[in-house]
Amino acid sequence: MPSLYDPDEAAILVQPWSEAWRAQRDVGLRVPINFITVPAVSLRAACFAHNQFENTAFRKCFSNLLSVGFKRFVVDVYWDPGRDAWGLCPAEVPPVASKQQTTRSSSILAISNSQSPVSARAVEFVAADVQPTPFPAGDRPHVQPRQATSTSRLSSVSSVLPSSEAASRSTAPSASTTSEDAIPSLVIFPSAYAEPVVEIGDYNCTATLTLSHLADILDDYIHATDTTTLASLTYLIINLHAAAPYSDPNGPAQQPSVGQMPDSDHLINDILRGNLSEEIFTPQKLQENRNDLNSSWFGTAWNLRPARGYYQTQFNSANERTTQDGWPTEAYIEFDKYLRVVASLGTVDPQMSSYDFQNDFNTIFPPKEIRALRNATFDSTGVITSGCLFNPTDITVDTINNSSWALTEAPSLSLGSNPDPKQIIPSIANITSCGLSPFLNRTLNGVTADQDFRPYSSFAQSTIWSWAPGQPLNSSSNPATFENKCVAINIVPPNAGRWRTIDCQTRHRFACQDVNNPYRWQLSSITNTYFNGDTACPSNLTFSVPRTALENAHLFSAIQTSSNERPSPVPSSSIDDDPVFLNFNSIAVPDCWTIGINATCPYIGRSDSDRVRIVVVPTIAAVIIGALAALTFFVKCAANRRETMRGRRRRNVGGWEYEGVPS
Repeated sequence: MPSLYDPDEAAILVQPWSEAWRAQRDVGLRVPINFITVPAVSLRAACFAHNQFENTAFRKCFSNLLSVGFKRFVVDVYWDPGRDAWGLCPAEVPPVASKQQTTRSSSILAISNSQSPVSARAVEFVAADVQPTPFPAGDRPHVQPRQATSTSRLSSVSSVLPSSEAASRSTAPSASTTSEDAIPSLVIFPSAYAEPVVEIGDYNCTATLTLSHLADILDDYIHATDTTTLASLTYLIINLHAAAPYSDPNGPAQQPSVGQMPDSDHLINDILRGNLSEEIFTPQKLQENRNDLNSSWFGTAWNLRPARGYYQTQFNSANERTTQDGWPTEAYIEFDKYLRVVASLGTVDPQMSSYDFQNDFNTIFPPKEIRALRNATFDSTGVITSGCLFNPTDITVDTINNSSWALTEAPSLSLGSNPDPKQIIPSIANITSCGLSPFLNRTLNGVTADQDFRPYSSFAQSTIWSWAPGQPLNSSSNPATFENKCVAINIVPPNAGRWRTIDCQTRHRFACQDVNNPYRWQLSSITNTYFNGDTACPSNLTFSVPRTALENAHLFSAIQTSSNERPSPVPSSSIDDDPVFLNFNSIAVPDCWTIGINATCPYIGRSDSDRVRIVVVPTIAAVIIGALAALTFFVKCAANRRETMRGRRRRNVGGWEYEGVPS
């Protein structure tokens, strides 16, 4: 069966972008996930700006967004009681449309309108020559609400994200559409798509475009990227709405009766668990982890344990280490527990106030749990004038300006018809450098991501806070050559504060960090080659590399404030322009970036006995596999079932098979 994850070939990341994303992911693997900045996008803005809710176009749009680097998705779902389905179309899809055959003639079927009530199940079909609704002309840079946003919100489930177009509707007094309601003029027309498209008021929709379909695409994406070199976390923020009745699809949604609300088989968590049961990190898992850190985050290999300084721990009455607010690392979630998805509720319309939230909260995080929406303002050049979380004089993590789950909406952008991916968008780069995840709630260049992925790719690439555009450069496989095998942070424009490859044998200062305070940085007082970095820093600091955007901003600030210091010996070039060594290199294996002077690449190649393919096995995994080999026979029976569930975790990609844990 073909994969539903099907991005445009040109949307698939290649060098240097693929390496830049992977290296940035690897350097932050030990940081709690709530402090990692990722690009976020509203699917209403990026995929449905023209009110076309169709399976094939959405598959391409969602696939392209995933492929170019978006990690957090705001999804508006609409409860359609007539079909017992959470659809992505803002209006109810008539039951007759759901039952139509997918093969049509060149003519279309029109549902006739009547001034008197007509049974939805006794509609007469009449052939007509009607063309599909065209896309609206002109550029639509920002999605506007179809109805005025309701000012009321649930007291128990409050608004947490700016809802996308058609996200909120005023509460109507009557129940949802019944079979006695008048049926509007609806058309079902054939197309090149697999499903017939139904014109419902302002919308063109397919009956099968549902939350379950989105989860199927995401599941195929996870399988396609289930390797240690490609895996990453995906976040879903799900806004709950009631669908507008198909008797008045352009009008406000109505309050479903108690009997029309989703039952236990149609809750959001049932859909996600049904499609993504093996991939979701749940609130229940988080609480279990927090209650006993020694058996969870601290009970793993050293390279999976969380970095110090990001949350407080305590000991309970049983002498178990616990935390009230800590989060696991991406390394722990992905490479120890094999999980790839974190889901949360977002906004909830008043019409859905009687929805059964408690059952969902076993699988889905409550509103505001994995986000902290921040307001930011920008000047005409993209500089943030208010709302930035970076403060050079405040190097504590647990302050009011905490960057945990912080994100802000991106301003209006003008990217041109063919944006250059090497040209950073200033406002987006500045958002990231301020410790905020940029949230795209606009349609770029008036096109959706299935029509043209390039502006969305440019947005995503601008959230890379580490490497300068075009970096890292390829390094030589010659072990005697060290050119482009080490990394330094630039001091001067045009890429000040960003990283580039450098010769390990040149002499520079070193970036030194307090391991207990990740925002405290200092430069070494001497210059030397990279290989002397471990002895170059003061005794209370360690030669290190920034792991988050805010850590990088604090390091760059420390470099700027120390510009008057002069090391010994003084290099021939100006010290103010001289780059600073970071503890990051690809000395062991070309293009495999690791932390530590003596570190080895976690992806070590060895030939199979048939010498046909190369198997890439991380060092840690190789040791574990060797130690457990003698026990394999005795646990074979028990392992069979587990391998059925987990066997697909090892994926063959272009003749390479990956498994295990990057360091």
